[in-house]
Amino acid sequence: MIGKLFGLMGKLIVMALLALVVGVVALAGYFYYKSGEPMQVAEAQRIAPGITLREYMQYTHTVWKKADAKSVSVGNNGGCIPIYGVMNPIVGFFSIPFQVNHFRAIRGTPAFAHYVAYLNGNVPPDEMLSAPWWKLPEAYFYEYENAIWNTTYLPGGNCRVRPLSPSAHSQTGKP
Repeated sequence: MIGKLFGLMGKLIVMALLALVVGVVALAGYFYYKSGEPMQVAEAQRIAPGITLREYMQYTHTVWKKADAKSVSVGNNGGCIPIYGVMNPIVGFFSIPFQVNHFRAIRGTPAFAHYVAYLNGNVPPDEMLSAPWWKLPEAYFYEYENAIWNTTYLPGGNCRVRPLSPSAHSQTGKP
């Protein structure tokens, strides 16, 4: 009797983990697809119209390689690519869904107003936050893209990226 119960629990745990893996892979595929479309960040489109997240990340890696090389040449550690090019996107991918769901839960409260002010308004629009659960990946990607854009520019930091020239992002050379 107890053996059957543990067997059933084991199967349920395996199925839950499998569903989690499938969900993460599906969300990663959606993010990859959306990263090839023009960014939703208004400032990005103002600075470099038509830029995609993938193009922006390629550009930032180029800037970071130079900054890391300069940093290493003077005896420091090069930390731009490991931190901003690897860790931030990974941590953001796994934490943004929790953040957006938290925003959904506290929408309309003083705590939400505090988050909006703290993040300079960089939260998904209300129509994304109030959308049904199957449309949440759109809100997740919106927040992810804003987080990537806003964390790659640290004024005065060694890893600052902007300003971005309009033609620097395009592989075709078109602005």
